Amino acid sequence: MAGQGGGIIGTAADFIKSTGCNAETKFTSNGTWSPDGAGSKLLDVLIVAGGGGGGATKGAPKNTAGGGGGAGGVLMIHCVPNVHPAPKGVTIGAGGAGHAGASANGGNGVNGSNTVWGCYTAAAGGGGGGVNHPASPGYQAGSDGGSGGGGVGALACGGGDSNQSDASGFPGSAKGNAGGTGNTSPGDCRTGGGGGGAGAAGQTGVLANAGGAGFTASTFFSTSVGDSNVVGGGGGGGQYNCSTQPTMPATRPAGGTGGGGDGAVSSGGWPDAPEARALLAKGSNGCANSGGGGGGGAKISYIASTPYDRGADNSGADGRGGGNGGSGVVLVRELNRLKAPGVWNINEVYDKVKEDNWSNNF
Repeated sequence: MAGQGGGIIGTAADFIKSTGCNAETKFTSNGTWSPDGAGSKLLDVLIVAGGGGGGATKGAPKNTAGGGGGAGGVLMIHCVPNVHPAPKGVTIGAGGAGHAGASANGGNGVNGSNTVWGCYTAAAGGGGGGVNHPASPGYQAGSDGGSGGGGVGALACGGGDSNQSDASGFPGSAKGNAGGTGNTSPGDCRTGGGGGGAGAAGQTGVLANAGGAGFTASTFFSTSVGDSNVVGGGGGGGQYNCSTQPTMPATRPAGGTGGGGDGAVSSGGWPDAPEARALLAKGSNGCANSGGGGGGGAKISYIASTPYDRGADNSGADGRGGGNGGSGVVLVRELNRLKAPGVWNINEVYDKVKEDNWSNNF
């Protein structure tokens, strides 16, 4: 073996070298993936599950804000061998519904649904925490999921955990994180935890808990996917009665990059503008085919003689719902790579590895 740069490296071996023109197929609904032509190929596969819905509160007497929905789990699998090309079934997971809030006495958002390509499954995103009224105390943690939902803004309710596991034989392929914990200070301020994202956990402990950031797919694919080529953003947690929002219009807690819905925002100091207040107090939906979590909902401050009048006995409802989670997506890239047996100049190998054009797997 030569000891200088550019000499022979090791013994003869089979490396995989790109021939360019990689075919890509995107699925936004159920279907069947079929190989592009015959012959052995390697595949890069992105699988994104449906995001969880945002949590909600009925409103009085439990005045708070819901947690953001967790993003759908993400699997990014590199160099899947397809030695004997065969069609594979594709099931795209739906986003979970945000909890309806007032009419249903509050509660957690609904988990999303799994997305499946062949034998590989991305796990559904967890719903954001809400208030299960009239249970006592009724304050809910975020649900577990591909990424966990954020906890409701009360009693330091924790976020759900990620249950996305690696694809068998592909360590590091799983992308999922926990949701954030709800916050109950300062004063009467209540903020739901941010939903977990594929790239980062949901935010916790601040006055506007953002959803966790998603996973950037454009590093590996040329086809547009998700929200600006990012998938799996967590939903923003809802926010109620915080001094940071003294007037309208107000800034919503941000959903995570990758399609996460923004959280709701509401304040007791706002003037009586019921429709505007009601709109702001509902969490935003996650983006379709991104796996984004829905934003958490919030309680609307009491507005007499309107549909949001809770009444002297609190029998009415002035809470608003969480946003719906975004549906999932699958993207498959067929790598037109050929076996290239022999021994190789180390400089060429180094350059091709940097270009992601060489692999020891087939």
